[in-house]
Amino acid sequence: MKVFVSYCHRQGPWVLGTLVPCLKAGGVEVLVDAERFRAGHALVGQMDALADQAEKSLLVLSAGYFASEYCRHELARAVARDPGFARGFTVPVLFEPCTLPDALAKAEPLRADLLDPLSAPGWKLVLDAAGADLGCPAPRWIQARDELVDLLGRNRSVNFVVPHRDGGARPKWRELIAHLKDRHFADLGCVDLERGAAASRQGLVELILDAVGHRQAVPAKPRDLAVLDRALHGRGAPPKLAMLHFDMAVPRLDEYGVDLFAAMRSLVEDGKMVLMVHSRRPFMELAPREHPLSEIQLAFVELDCP
Repeated sequence: MKVFVSYCHRQGPWVLGTLVPCLKAGGVEVLVDAERFRAGHALVGQMDALADQAEKSLLVLSAGYFASEYCRHELARAVARDPGFARGFTVPVLFEPCTLPDALAKAEPLRADLLDPLSAPGWKLVLDAAGADLGCPAPRWIQARDELVDLLGRNRSVNFVVPHRDGGARPKWRELIAHLKDRHFADLGCVDLERGAAASRQGLVELILDAVGHRQAVPAKPRDLAVLDRALHGRGAPPKLAMLHFDMAVPRLDEYGVDLFAAMRSLVEDGKMVLMVHSRRPFMELAPREHPLSEIQLAFVELDCP
């Protein structure tokens, strides 16, 4: 579904940093000025053309919204497309306490109340109206995102746990990681252990080096670890590496070898690499006792459905 987002720029950080990412992660094509407007073209013309493509319009309401001539223009055009609010085209989202104009007050459309920006019922109304599905309550997705941003921003390695429930909802964790890379950590590299190339140690080391910007051939073990060590010690800031489906490492412990995990532990402890380990089960449950894997210290963030 194509959704136009109308907001005043005072709410820009929240709209672009939280609302838009949630909608996108939920499968919505978001039409928003910050991503679609082009320099040198008339603002109102671009605004109208963008809004006319939408199947829904989300209006992020606040006192600043009604003080803006542009926002009032967008409101009037949205209401004109469905004056009686019979088709659910216009979705008011109450972001701050404000006095509603007659166009909204008299019709009394159901509003999504996000005066508390982590209101689960309010978010459900927003996402349902937009046809978005995060696979879990939006506040939990947002909180997990914020925790990861904080930890990775402080160069803390972290275990990102997304439990698998048979027949249950599937949180949009891939979309969350894509959002982290797109908006917060452009240098975040990803290695998916479900890829065939990751089945061998040599292939895994090549994927790691490629993900952190060192594409090169890797010799057979044990010389592969010398290449990995030189590549990461030769950098300034430590690269951030997301290792997806780390549960797959457990049946490959013999193939990967103890020395690989000892090397990874050393790189993390020396501040030469920041790991985000995605897994279905907590990292400490995956690691055999007295194995170097169990000695890697990771913070813990979980994205689960109640």
